[in-house]
Amino acid sequence: MEITATVTRVGDHYELKGKVKSTCFHSSGPDQKWGLAFGSSAESWRYEEGACGDRQTRYDDINVTGPLRPDGRVYLQAGAFGGKDFGTWGWGTQRSVWV
Repeated sequence: MEITATVTRVGDHYELKGKVKSTCFHSSGPDQKWGLAFGSSAESWRYEEGACGDRQTRYDDINVTGPLRPDGRVYLQAGAFGGKDFGTWGWGTQRSVWV
């Protein structure tokens, strides 16, 4: 999975726009998906998620907005879900950007 995103300030809000490139092997588990956790210091964590391609690359778009505080901080964390019998989420390192 690969997520490329841009966060832009628009007044007192932010715009998060990105692309997700994913490939899964569904034979290793029935329910596999990508996820992006995000939010600003003005809101709670929110989540976008989507299915990934089975042995082929799939592309998805992310296009969300949210409120900003004056500090302009937005949090991002990518993850993936999968597993053979019982799936679990694996999350990458949390990142912050200031816009």
